[in-house]
Amino acid sequence: MPEEKPSGITFWVNSIVAQRNKQPYVQLSNDKGMIGQFTVSEARSVAADLQLAASRAEADAMLLKFFDKADFPAHAGALLMQEFREFRHELDMEKVEKSESDPDTGEKI
Repeated sequence: MPEEKPSGITFWVNSIVAQRNKQPYVQLSNDKGMIGQFTVSEARSVAADLQLAASRAEADAMLLKFFDKADFPAHAGALLMQEFREFRHELDMEKVEKSESDPDTGEKI
């Protein structure tokens, strides 16, 4: 397996509690300073988005590598990947029913 080259980009993630309101926050910074400060909910959302993007990048790369390895016609992998991305987008747009319910009434939230 080839070694990955370092990107030269470094990020730091710090957890803090603000003095002014005693609320928890997550700060993202680099060598130039703070990039952003997020509530815990926002930080979890960004983390989930990063996980999803990483998984999707792996899946896309896997498709292309498979098509190259299997010696399919040129550009076949790219065409299939585009179809796959459109299919994935359609799945993303489907409304997902939540299983969480109100503890007092039992009604779905």
